[in-house]
Amino acid sequence: MATGPVVTLRKLWRHNRWLTLAFLLTLTLALVFIIRAGVFFVYWQQHQDEPIEGWMTVRYVARSYRVDPKIVHDAIGLPRTGPDRRPLIRIAREDGKPLDQITERVLEAIRADRIARGQPAGELPGPGLNAPVTQPPATSQP
Repeated sequence: MATGPVVTLRKLWRHNRWLTLAFLLTLTLALVFIIRAGVFFVYWQQHQDEPIEGWMTVRYVARSYRVDPKIVHDAIGLPRTGPDRRPLIRIAREDGKPLDQITERVLEAIRADRIARGQPAGELPGPGLNAPVTQPPATSQP
């Protein structure tokens, strides 16, 4: 008699269909959540310290710069009413302030938080600008 996973699954299917279906459903859900976590991890590894733009929300900026959303929230001057899901451009428009002024205040708050935590502040990208590009070292050619 043959043995192996296929034979075992066939035997389970014949005798315990509901149990086999529950097992397969659980296995599928586990794979979905593992893939989702992997995608989430890779995305945020590649989107650290992104230049602040108008489409970003308070939470997105906080996650990109790895700070508490309250720091970004307070830098913008929003009332403590819970998470704000509006994009920064809409917040700026409703407050009657230019977006550049808001992003500068957010960047200052992020710098201050990084210094307070003992992390290097480094060069943070300016509002609406691309991240600073470092030039590769010049190589001498013979």
